[in-house]
Amino acid sequence: MTMRNRKILITRQHEQAGEMIREVEFRGGTAVVVPMIATGPPRTWTECDAAIGRLRTFDVLVFTSANGVEGFVGRTRILGVPAASLAQVRAVAVGEVTASALAGNGVPVILVPEKFAGASLAAALGDSLAGKRVLIPRGDIARETLPDALRGAGAIVETVTVYVTSVPECIDRGSFVHRVVSGEFDVVTFASPSAAANFGTLFHAEELRAASGRTRIAVIGPSTADAVRALGLAVDIIAPESTACALVRSIDEYYS
Repeated sequence: MTMRNRKILITRQHEQAGEMIREVEFRGGTAVVVPMIATGPPRTWTECDAAIGRLRTFDVLVFTSANGVEGFVGRTRILGVPAASLAQVRAVAVGEVTASALAGNGVPVILVPEKFAGASLAAALGDSLAGKRVLIPRGDIARETLPDALRGAGAIVETVTVYVTSVPECIDRGSFVHRVVSGEFDVVTFASPSAAANFGTLFHAEELRAASGRTRIAVIGPSTADAVRALGLAVDIIAPESTACALVRSIDEYYS
């Protein structure tokens, strides 16, 4: 096992890290979970509630994370939207975790793209996007790459914030930075741009430079890779698919 004695830092929330933990341990590695994201409700639900009130007018909903699913579906329940109405929604899910979250909430998934990038998703949906109304429930710091790509394909896109992200308050900055800079972790993994951005807020520039020579960075998706590079860090491993299994498999292949 090429990951034996390798320590892998997982920056996902605990409730979303189970699959990665199992995959790392199956390959002989040690998984350490330190979430880089804490989520909470948006300041206002006004725009989201208005979109939910027009739910039937949207041709497709695009979800980019399980947090987006839980935030949006949770709000529909508070507003008393019947489960039957959700069952009629046509949804696109980015990644298997997001797809599972939708399925668990009774929302049918019409597409799970192999690669997550705005242009790739638009291409996967094809000509069917022209003139279609698309709703994207998302976090407060989501980038405009995806909406812009869908608009470029002819879709009428609306975005609503269903959760906000922040750095978890429970992290001891000094201790955590020391662990990373000292090389305790062989690989630091990121599954979202927001996790990478929050990671960066914990470090001074010189600390990031020191860390870059002592650990490898593995990511899911090109947008997450861009967020890591924006911190001045090199991306060593990019998973070919937007799944936890693909990410861990890529790490395994890197060391083999």
